[in-house]
Amino acid sequence: MKADPRVSVAAMNRATRSTVTLLAFALLVANPVSAQEPAAQVQTEANVNASIVTTAPNQGASSRDIWFQEDLAAAEARSRRSRNALIWTSAVFGVGAILAGIGASQCQSITTTNNYDDLLCNNAGDVLLPLGGTLAGLGGIGMITSGIILGVANKRQREIKRDMRRASYGRRLQWDIPSGGLVF
Repeated sequence: MKADPRVSVAAMNRATRSTVTLLAFALLVANPVSAQEPAAQVQTEANVNASIVTTAPNQGASSRDIWFQEDLAAAEARSRRSRNALIWTSAVFGVGAILAGIGASQCQSITTTNNYDDLLCNNAGDVLLPLGGTLAGLGGIGMITSGIILGVANKRQREIKRDMRRASYGRRLQWDIPSGGLVF
């Protein structure tokens, strides 16, 4: 006998409704909040030990300087990591070039009848030439990538320092063409 699909759907709907009702009841019991309690009192009780900074970066010179110093420290760390990556990938490129050079010295070129060059290498050349070429290729790609990232990181660092200088000097006196006078 086949079960009526309408009966099974109705049973699933009843089960879902009862599960949602039990979940809502459990949440209500776990955190009872009366409509007559002020919301500020509940919020104060919940955040007794919480520490929240409520000052925006532009509310004072000291807080603005703190934000600038944090941004500058993050930019310097990013620049340092990029510089280290550039140094390491340059070293990998150098080691790869040396290994490929040593491997190439262990090979001799043979011209075949079809005028194609073929390399005949001993065991050292067979290992060092592909290994060195791979290291040199990957090191070169890493140098290009980390060099670009270092340039962007240094640009961001210069922009933060420029913004710090501008904020410390304030606005300057300049000539306003539409009004025909000096303005700050």
